[in-house]
Amino acid sequence: MLKPIKSLTLVEQTNDQLLSFIAEQSLQAGDSLPSIAHLSETLGASRAVIRESFRNLEARGIIEVANGRRARIKPVTCEPLMDYFTRFIQVEDRAQEEFTEIRIALELQCIKLAVERGTASQLAEIQHTVSQMRRYLAFQDRFVALDMQFHLQIARATQNTMMVYLLESLRDAIKSCIEQGLSARPDPHQMESVQLVHERLVDALVERDCEKAQKALLAHFYETSKLHV
Repeated sequence: MLKPIKSLTLVEQTNDQLLSFIAEQSLQAGDSLPSIAHLSETLGASRAVIRESFRNLEARGIIEVANGRRARIKPVTCEPLMDYFTRFIQVEDRAQEEFTEIRIALELQCIKLAVERGTASQLAEIQHTVSQMRRYLAFQDRFVALDMQFHLQIARATQNTMMVYLLESLRDAIKSCIEQGLSARPDPHQMESVQLVHERLVDALVERDCEKAQKALLAHFYETSKLHV
């Protein structure tokens, strides 16, 4: 399908040129871009245009610019996605329901890959975290921190870097949801039920029983939903 031709500004054209250069040169985090003077001469654009392009790419998290040195490629982080999900939870009416649906889909896949790829030491670390959670059932801050650690450890056991970034990007939003649920001050029986589900899940992971582990994860979401998590 034909689309209208877009007229790009000099800055937009410079952005495209620099992104192509980064890809073609396979530049990695910490690598430097050519100087502003060199880029200005090579691209036939003013230094003001190059500086504005740098500001755009810096705002997008692609490069970092500091006085007295050339622009460098910035390490990939989950910050842009983290900001989006945190903001989404705050402003959207159906955010809680939609966020839970995303978590279930993502974490079910995490379970599958962790069962298939997780090392014995990684599964042992997850098991240790869950045992620590039992010690802190009555201490909300510590319990929440350990619960977050539990989910991130499962993501790391997938051996999938992008999966880890996705879970990391959801971290603050997940933490907020957990805290909202616990703010209802659930009784000890409710907390014990949540803990037992965690223990069944980690037992299934250690046994490398994917179906059992995924069922335990769904039970975990059911239990926490009763706490409005």
